[in-house]
Amino acid sequence: MSRSGGGVQCPPPPTLAQLKMDKDDHDAEEEGLFFVGLSRARDFLSLSRAEKYAAKVSASASKFLDHIGTHVTHADFKGAGASFAGTPLYVPCEAFSIYPEKQLSLYMECPARFRYEILDRLKGARGDNPYALFHRCVYITVDWLEQERMAGSMPTVQEGLTHLAAVWSERGPLTHGFELYYRRAAESMVRAMCEAILRETGQYARAEWQIPLSNGIVSITPDRVLIEQSGLVRVQRTRTGKKTKSELGKPIYALLQKGATLHYPNHPVSIETFFLASGDVQVIPSGDDSKKLALYDEAIAGIKKGDFNIPSPLPRFCPNCPAYFACGAH
Repeated sequence: MSRSGGGVQCPPPPTLAQLKMDKDDHDAEEEGLFFVGLSRARDFLSLSRAEKYAAKVSASASKFLDHIGTHVTHADFKGAGASFAGTPLYVPCEAFSIYPEKQLSLYMECPARFRYEILDRLKGARGDNPYALFHRCVYITVDWLEQERMAGSMPTVQEGLTHLAAVWSERGPLTHGFELYYRRAAESMVRAMCEAILRETGQYARAEWQIPLSNGIVSITPDRVLIEQSGLVRVQRTRTGKKTKSELGKPIYALLQKGATLHYPNHPVSIETFFLASGDVQVIPSGDDSKKLALYDEAIAGIKKGDFNIPSPLPRFCPNCPAYFACGAH
């Protein structure tokens, strides 16, 4: 056992100064937790601690161990320095004629989840939580705006908001406590898209692309494709969140670049991200796309091989998996 020292504290508000914890209070709390932990043993009691953690950071022992030092046997264990894993199992499946990008991205995130959701069809219920409903209303309205634009109409901001209101009344999170917050966010995003469409010139050309790679064909439908009068092809991925550094490095942009180059060989291409929350457009710089495309090829090869072995648990993603409680990774 070791002590963390209490960490960085958040001071209480001035009106609740009595909530401030002194050092003695932390020691008393840890002492209580320590002895409560000891009392849970029924037949045997084994205490362990690490002398070093990541980056060779030394860790000191809890001072409360001294109280029981004469009643326990002490031993140091240096470890074997080796890790052990079972023999991986492979479940070959019939090769797909076309691999949708979303399914390959799922495999790259977790091969086991790909098996559960795609092959075993254990996908669970549709996302009818308020956040998913809010997104769905936004994307339905955005699609309507572009359809109107393609038909020769120039929908105004008010027309866009009116259409959103109609969609929201049928499919929005009407009974949720944060419904007003979601509605305002949706209106802001639709307003940003309306303003962008009113500024844009050229022709929309959104359709499914089939992109051949070394191990198979990948299909993807870009969120937006705009062919400007100058001949520039702007391929956009729409995002409802804010800008993040990790967005630039996602392999999907390499796939969009390759798809645009194949479908518009005589046109300059710009791969972009459209952030609906702010209306900003970020151009994705070209980089080493071959490495990113190789990730899709490796995923196809893994699916063909039947490699759906469970990776290390991912605290950020695993709890959202419909197979969380059935998966052997936990």
